[in-house]
Amino acid sequence: MQLGTIAPVGFSDFPPAEWLACFRELGCTVVQAYRNQAAGVTVRQMLDAIAAGGMPCDSLHGVFGEEYDPSACDDGARRFAMDTYRREGDLARQLGGSLVVAHCSTIRNEGVPEAEKRLRWDQLRRSITELGEYGQKIGVTYAFENLPGYHVIGTDVAELAAVLASLRVPRTGLCLDVGHAHMTGDPAASIRAAGRQLCYVHLSDNSGTGDDHEMPTYGTVDCDAMADALHDVGYHGTVMLEVFRTVDQLRRMLREGCAERLARILRRANGEADG
Repeated sequence: MQLGTIAPVGFSDFPPAEWLACFRELGCTVVQAYRNQAAGVTVRQMLDAIAAGGMPCDSLHGVFGEEYDPSACDDGARRFAMDTYRREGDLARQLGGSLVVAHCSTIRNEGVPEAEKRLRWDQLRRSITELGEYGQKIGVTYAFENLPGYHVIGTDVAELAAVLASLRVPRTGLCLDVGHAHMTGDPAASIRAAGRQLCYVHLSDNSGTGDDHEMPTYGTVDCDAMADALHDVGYHGTVMLEVFRTVDQLRRMLREGCAERLARILRRANGEADG
């Protein structure tokens, strides 16, 4: 198991060289590329940012939002999302990665009728199958992420894992977002529910109410229980810090011993005796 970090590109608050240097000090060895969708970021800019960070790219956080919804009821909209995510797979390969994280659905704060949920699950099943088939062709895995409760579907990890298991499509899996799982229930239980479908982990902390993208051990996630669950399901992939804090904040965390706490979590997840 290795510790990774998000590598944001096209955001003025996160200068790649300085920002990613802090994450190297925190113990990270790989990055997941994530670009500002509104900034017109180029492939060259993404490659340069990754190079400035001094860590290889293992994955790409795919675009998300209303127009990129793999569960869209309108099949034309769903097909547009599929075309986009195929290009995201191509981009991941250009960056050196072999995995794309995909959101399962869009946001509906007011909720939707049960009939629409059923239709959306059918649409998502089609999308998972199509992207898995494309992933097999280009060597990319599509990891579908559990989401906060204000999304239409994909908020229940056990339900999402069951759908993925029933489809048995190669090159697909579940990206377990610990922060999202903390907002909807218990992260350790969610990891166990994901089980063999688990292929990537987003790790951040929060208070249980908002998606704060806080550093682990700075919120209320039980990091020991989470680490034990990762060990119990036999996860051996990347645990990626999806944390958005300034360089000054990251340097303060380093002074406070955050790197040592993260290393301890990783050792526990690997089943290594502490001390």
